[in-house]
Amino acid sequence: MDDPVGRLLLILTGILVIFFIVRIVKAASRTVDKEKKKSGAFVKEVKLGMTPADVEAALGLPETKVDLGEKVLYKYKNMTVEFHDGKVTGVK
Repeated sequence: MDDPVGRLLLILTGILVIFFIVRIVKAASRTVDKEKKKSGAFVKEVKLGMTPADVEAALGLPETKVDLGEKVLYKYKNMTVEFHDGKVTGVK
């Protein structure tokens, strides 16, 4: 293909196809994320040793806080986070 206009059209068509593929993939990804959030399957990470402030930053405020002295429980919709001495020691 020696025609410069033909080459330019081919390049622009390729760029346009890539653009639309990226848009479709992003839209599909957003839809999947929304569905996971609705179902509660989109869980942010809680690690052993995190502080209550770290957990609240990751998950938001708990529905209930239970203070049992040495042990504190943060109860969320689908999990309970257990703290001893201000650090996460378990998640159920």
